[in-house]
Amino acid sequence: MDKINLFPKIPDDFLLQCMHCGMCLPSCPTYVLTKRERSSPRGRIRLIKSVSEGKLPISDAFIAETTFCLDCRACETACPAGVQYGRIIEETRWAIAQQKTPDFKSGLIKKLLLNGLFAKQKRLQFVARLIRIYQCSGIEWLNLKLNIAGLFSKKLKDISPLAPKINKKFTHQLLPEFLPAKGETKFKVGLLTGCMQDIAFSDVNVATAEVLALNNCDVFIPRNQGCCGSVHAHSGDSKQACQQILQNAATFDLDSLDAIIVNAAGCGAFLKESDKIFSGDSDSATIDKVASKTKDISEFLCEIGFKKPEENLKLDVTYHDACHLAHGQKIRSAPREIIESIPGIKLIEMEESDWCCGSAGVYNITHTETAFELLDRKMGNIAKTGASIIVSANPGCSIQLAYGVSKQKNDMQILHPVSLLWRAYQGESGN
Repeated sequence: MDKINLFPKIPDDFLLQCMHCGMCLPSCPTYVLTKRERSSPRGRIRLIKSVSEGKLPISDAFIAETTFCLDCRACETACPAGVQYGRIIEETRWAIAQQKTPDFKSGLIKKLLLNGLFAKQKRLQFVARLIRIYQCSGIEWLNLKLNIAGLFSKKLKDISPLAPKINKKFTHQLLPEFLPAKGETKFKVGLLTGCMQDIAFSDVNVATAEVLALNNCDVFIPRNQGCCGSVHAHSGDSKQACQQILQNAATFDLDSLDAIIVNAAGCGAFLKESDKIFSGDSDSATIDKVASKTKDISEFLCEIGFKKPEENLKLDVTYHDACHLAHGQKIRSAPREIIESIPGIKLIEMEESDWCCGSAGVYNITHTETAFELLDRKMGNIAKTGASIIVSANPGCSIQLAYGVSKQKNDMQILHPVSLLWRAYQGESGN
């Protein structure tokens, strides 16, 4: 059996470092659920190494195990050797995509969704408007009430409630291309409006822009933005992922900006690491610049010393650590600093706050049962806090948590940290 170079950009010693101690096992959601060694980071790396050395084929079972991984990267936080497992699993997925032709169904879904919709924001917006009509017309309610989707397949029934609520207006309809600083200009920043963030969380983009402006930032929000490329990268399409970065970069005047602000944890983690992922590419200079300037909104606000609000909100909140913020970007304290800066806010820490909620990109669609098991665990920990608001800094997590709230039939709100801060600022202005 021929050797396969699954890791063209990963140092060989990474594989050796992570084959032994097993410190990652208790932190891995799929290992904790299954107790199977092959479903742990260490077990997967053994499989990957064996395939790379030609001892095992790229079988359906091997592919299934690599996709069963959430890529939550909790193992990286637990690893004493600093093994970059996320790079290993994603390089493996890319290699699989290059060497294995997908079946007709998978290939069609990839072409329609990844290359058709998420590669073109205007197409995604058009489909989103159709979904909004479906949601507002009562057809969605009827579907869920009568289980119409279940007549076609159990899978369709399971994922139907996960559809995000589409906003009435998208980001470009709510924000100008340039929002000047309120007062003295100290920073110039670009705001990445994203794909799902644009159509389902445009209010978070508005809050982000307004908060930045109130903190002495000129905010540039160029049109013709789209998906950052992370959804393509996680699905094995590195070429399209690179193209998405370059398309977005072309909309910004990178040299004039102090930072590119991102308010979605998964997008931020991907862009910050893109210089390593695509090192040596012909467009690496542009990608390096994007990576060096990318900042999560919470991170950036704390770095510049954001204005502390005076409005007393009198709320009990709990905070869910998005995997790609806590484990990917290593940002934990900044969102909490923002939350606790608001008078009257009581932050109640939940157990396992950095345990994956099960969203993991499209994982709750591809591995719905496992995702729901993880969600039940998360919602149990949230319920123990008694909080009325869940704070989450990633759209995928917010969608997953919203489904968890609806299942429990309670009235908990889900807010981004910057949305909570914007609410406090608005209270001060009397809006």
